[in-house]
Amino acid sequence: MTDSKDTLTQALPTPGAGAAFDHLAWHSITPSLTNPRKHFDQAALQDLADSIAATGVHQPILVRPLPAHRVAAEQAKAKAEKRERAAYEIVAGERRWRACGLANAVQVPAMIRDMTDDEALEAQVIENLQREDITELEEAEGYQTLMQHQGINADQLKLKIGKSRAYVYARLKILDMCAEGKEALRAGSIDFSKALLIARIPSKQLQLKAIAYMTKPDWNDKLPSYRDCAKHVQQEFMLDLDKARFNITDASLVAKAGSCMQCSKRTGANPDLYDDIDSADVCTDRTCFENKTQAHIAQQVAAAKEKGQTVIVGEKAQELAGQHGYNDKMVGYRRLDTAEDSPTDQPLRKIIGKQMEAEGILPVKIESRRNKGELLDALPNDVVLRLLKAVEGQADASAKVSKEVIAFAEDKKAKAAAKAEGKYEQAWRNQLRDRTWEVIIEDNPADAFNLDVHRYLVRGAVSSLSTADAEAVAAILGLGKVGGVSALHQFAKDTPAPHLLHLLCVMQRDVSANYYGYGREKNEGLMLVARAVFGPQLQTVIKEEKHAAAVLHLPKPAPDNTDAPKSDLPLPPAARTTKDGGQGKAKGKTQRDPAALAGGGGKKLSAEAAAAGIAAALQAAAGEPEPGAAVAAQGNDAGPVAAAAAQAPGPLVTLKRSKPAKPAADTPAAGGTGESAVDGQDSADVKTGAAVAKPLTPETRAEAIGKGVRVLPTVSKSLRTWIGEEGKAVALMGDRAVLVEFPAAPRCKPLTKSFDASELELVQNLEAA
Repeated sequence: MTDSKDTLTQALPTPGAGAAFDHLAWHSITPSLTNPRKHFDQAALQDLADSIAATGVHQPILVRPLPAHRVAAEQAKAKAEKRERAAYEIVAGERRWRACGLANAVQVPAMIRDMTDDEALEAQVIENLQREDITELEEAEGYQTLMQHQGINADQLKLKIGKSRAYVYARLKILDMCAEGKEALRAGSIDFSKALLIARIPSKQLQLKAIAYMTKPDWNDKLPSYRDCAKHVQQEFMLDLDKARFNITDASLVAKAGSCMQCSKRTGANPDLYDDIDSADVCTDRTCFENKTQAHIAQQVAAAKEKGQTVIVGEKAQELAGQHGYNDKMVGYRRLDTAEDSPTDQPLRKIIGKQMEAEGILPVKIESRRNKGELLDALPNDVVLRLLKAVEGQADASAKVSKEVIAFAEDKKAKAAAKAEGKYEQAWRNQLRDRTWEVIIEDNPADAFNLDVHRYLVRGAVSSLSTADAEAVAAILGLGKVGGVSALHQFAKDTPAPHLLHLLCVMQRDVSANYYGYGREKNEGLMLVARAVFGPQLQTVIKEEKHAAAVLHLPKPAPDNTDAPKSDLPLPPAARTTKDGGQGKAKGKTQRDPAALAGGGGKKLSAEAAAAGIAAALQAAAGEPEPGAAVAAQGNDAGPVAAAAAQAPGPLVTLKRSKPAKPAADTPAAGGTGESAVDGQDSADVKTGAAVAKPLTPETRAEAIGKGVRVLPTVSKSLRTWIGEEGKAVALMGDRAVLVEFPAAPRCKPLTKSFDASELELVQNLEAA
C-alpha cells in the first residue's frame, strides 16, 4: 500500500536480474542508519497504517541482507528486547514498514537485493528526492552523507541526482546553520529561503541575531517577509568591500585571514550561492572585516603619531559625536574636508589650508563615527576661528589670496549685512508700535479707536493671541514673562479700560517684520492704530523710527570728506532732545525735562515709560488707582543716538519732559543760603539742599501717596536719567513699586513713571497738590 507521500522504488530489478521477492517477517527487518528521512508525521503514519490494515501493502519495500558490520550490534539489541535478530536492513520504504508495525501486520512484502553501503546510500538519497514530504534539511543531510561515503564533491553529486549546481550548493549550505537554526527550520518557524540567508552568515552569534529577527512577529502578529529578512541580513551582517578603509588585497594586514579577494566568504567566491547579491565583492564575515578595520586604524594611528599629530579614536572619538548621530559633526572640532563645517560652500581646507601650512599647524586625526577605519582631519573650533580671522584680514588688505578666501570674506560680509537688515526691518516696526502707544496713553485720542480698527478687531477676535504674542503684551504691561499668558488673561478680565488693551494687542499681533497678510496690508493692525494716532504725520514718524533703527543696527556709512555745506541738514535725534535745539548745552548741565505731548523736538519715551504709562492709563480709566492693578515695568530707557548717526527730519509728534522750576534762593530747598545750585554738578547734587528727605522702603511706601518724592542716585542703571527728578507719588504698583507723576510743560499732561520704593525718598516740603 502506498499513498501520496510514497513513490515507486526506483531502479527495481527486472525478473531474473538476481533480486528476490518475498514476504518477510516484520521483526526480521530493521531500519537503515543512513536513511536521509529522520522525521515521520505520526498522524499521516497512522492513516497509512489504517489503510494497510484494511487492504494490505500494495508496494513492496526494498531491503538488503543486514551488513556484517551491523550484526553484532543488532544481535545485542535483539537479546535485550528478547526477540530474534533482524536479518535485513531497509534501503527504501521505512515509512511503509513502520505503518505495518502500527497495523500489527505479521509480514511485509519486500524486494531483496545485495547492495554495498555506497549503493544502498545512493539508492536512499535518489529515492527520497522523489518524495513529496522530504524536508530540505533531510535532503541536505542525505547529500552530505553520500558525498562523504563515496568521496565525491558537489559537482559530481549533481550529475548523479540530475540537479543544478546552485540547487546542490544551496541545499548543502543550510548544514552550516547552528543547531538553533536547524531546529527552527524543522519546526517551521523559518522556511528554507530564510534558513539559507542565516546559513550564509559565518558567525554563530550573528546567526542567532538573525534568527531572533526572523522569528519575532510584529504588532500585527506577522513575521517578517523574505524580502525584509534579506534586506536585514545584507544591512546588518554583510559589508561592501568597495567601501572598506583597508586594502582588500593586502594579505599581511591580518595574516590568518589573508587577502579578501581569495576568501571563500566573499560573495564572488561562490556566485551560485549568492546569486541574489548584486556585487561579487561583498564580505559575509563581519567579524573578520572589523578585525581588518581595526588593524588598518592601528597602522594609521602609528603613522600619524610618528608625524607628531594628535589622534582620537575609539570611545573618545564617539564622545565627540555628541547629538549629531546622523553625520560626523564633532563637539569642539570642525572637519577640514567637508562643507558642512565651513562658513561657505567650500571645505575649510580650501579656505585656511595655506594659512595652516604657513603656521605649521597639523590637523587632528579623529575616527569617523559612521565609517569605522576612517580618520577625519579636523581642528579645534578656536583654532579654526583664529585662522578664519587671519585669512579674512588678508582679503580685506587686498593681499594675494585664493578665490575661496575672497569668497569667504564676501560671504561673511553679506551675512552680516542681511542680519543687520533683518534687525533694522524689525526695529523700526517695534519702535513705531511703541511710539504710537506712547501717544495713545498720553493723549488718549478719541479717533484712535476708529471704525477701521473696530472692523479689524472683529476679524482678529476669531482667533486668540499666540503664546509668544501674549507674553510680549504682558511684558509691555509689566506683568512679567513668567506666567505672562495667564497674567494677561486675568488682566484682561480686570482692567477698567479694555479698549486700550485691545489697541496694544492689535499692534502686537501685526508687528512682525516677517508678517504676510496674503492680500491685506503688511502689518495691517499696527498701521491702522498708528495711522489713527499720527494721522497724516505717520509717514514722517515711520521715517524717523527707521532712521533710529538704522543707527542702532545697520553699518555706519563711510565718512563724507567732501566740502559740501551741511547746514541745511536736520539735526540728529540726540541733538534735537536738548533745549537749545542741538546747539550744545552748558558744560555740566544735564537735561531732564518731564515728558509731555508737544510739537517740537524732545526725548522719546522709553519702553519703561510706556509700560508705566499703560498701567497709569488703565488705572486712571477706573477713576482711582488701586494697588496691584498692574505691575510696573523696570526696563531700559532708550539710549541717546550717536552724534555721527545719519541726519533725519525732526519729529512731528514727540514726547518730552520739562524740568520743574528751581526753588528760590531763599527757600529751604536751596539750602537757605541765598545761592543757586552750582553748575556742572549732577541733578541729584543740585537738589542736595532740599528739605529733610526720608528714604522709602517697600514697607513704608504707602506713606508717600499724595506726597512729593525724589528719585535717588541709587536708581537702577537703566533709569539713571531720572536721578534728582521730583514728582508726586500717586499709586502703589505690585509689592514694591510706586507710580510717580512728574510735572509737565504748560498745556501738557503730567508724565507717570514707576520706580522701586528703595529708589525714592519722601520730600516733606513738596506740595501734595
